Amino acid sequence: MARKALASFSTYLRGNLNSLKRKGMIAFSEERKHIEAYLTLEQLRFGELLCVEYDIEVEDFLLPVLSVQPLVENAIKHGLMRLETGGTVVIRSFETPTHFCVEVKDDGVGFDPTLPLDEKKHVGLRNIRGRLKAMVDGDLILESKPGSGTKAVVMIPKEVTV
Repeated sequence: MARKALASFSTYLRGNLNSLKRKGMIAFSEERKHIEAYLTLEQLRFGELLCVEYDIEVEDFLLPVLSVQPLVENAIKHGLMRLETGGTVVIRSFETPTHFCVEVKDDGVGFDPTLPLDEKKHVGLRNIRGRLKAMVDGDLILESKPGSGTKAVVMIPKEVTV
């Protein structure tokens, strides 16, 4: 267990350090490795309280660095771990005729989307939106319902990554 934790922590830390050096785009498969390292650590930490599911339909596209991992972290920290019973986070990638999409969905506590997000508390979401818009004219769509969880979808226009 310690070996697994150390290997995952090393991969996760290396991903974070590399993201500080990189200003451009990375392959989704590379972002996914970073996400998997993070999730391995969280599963070791929370055990059966954290269930992770993957539904990866497409992987061959580029996106701004750290566009998805912070969403997974938010799903666990702000959604699932506020429940005594924990829950499930699903990472899904798919494509539409015009976009590559990555969806992070949890069945956690959710929030009221009609209330404005406090930009001071949600710096990560603001940063993701800013990177997506500036680098690829992409978007981050958030849907949530109190008591039912949250879904975040990163939208990357295909013409940018072809």
